[in-house]
Amino acid sequence: MNRLVLLAIPLALAACSSEQAPQESAEDFASRIGQDGEPTAGAGVDPDKPNTVAKAPPANADLTQLQKLGDIGGVDFGPRDGGCTLMVGKNEIIIAGAMNDAAIPGKAVVRVGDSLTLADATAGGLDAIRNGTSFAGEGFTVSVAPAAGDAQRRPANVTVTDAAGKTQSYSGNWICS
Repeated sequence: MNRLVLLAIPLALAACSSEQAPQESAEDFASRIGQDGEPTAGAGVDPDKPNTVAKAPPANADLTQLQKLGDIGGVDFGPRDGGCTLMVGKNEIIIAGAMNDAAIPGKAVVRVGDSLTLADATAGGLDAIRNGTSFAGEGFTVSVAPAAGDAQRRPANVTVTDAAGKTQSYSGNWICS
C-alpha cells in the first residue's frame, strides 16, 4: 500500500503542474503559418496564394500594402543565425533574418499583391535586424523602427515606400529570436 501511495504522489504533482496554459509548439506554429503542407483552415490563409518568392512583385500591385504572410514554406532566406517578425495584431507581416556578422546583410520577406517578395537589408547582420534597419525590394523599401532596448518583443513602426514616393505606415510588435 505504501508503494502505491509513493507512486501516486508524483503522478498527482505532475497532473497539477501540467494544468498551466499550453505554450504553442513548433508544430502548431508551422501549422498556423502553413508549413505543414496543408493550408490552415479558417485561419485566413488562401491556399491559392503562392508560398515561394516571385522574382519581382506583380505588375500594378500597390507595393505599400503589405499583406499577411501566410504560408512561407517555400521561402529561402539563406543561412541565418536569428531573425525578427513584425506582428500587426495576430498577423505576421514581415519576417527578417540574418547571420550574426555585421558584414553580411540580412533578408526579409513580405507579401504584396498576393505574392511573396524578398527584400535585402542594409549591412549590419543580425544586430541591425534586431535594432531596426531598412530593406530594399524591387520598387519599394521597408524601414523598421522598433522601440529602444533589447527586449525580445518591442513595439515598432514600419514605413513602406514605393518608387513613386507613396508611403504606408504600420505599427505592431517586432519580435526577435
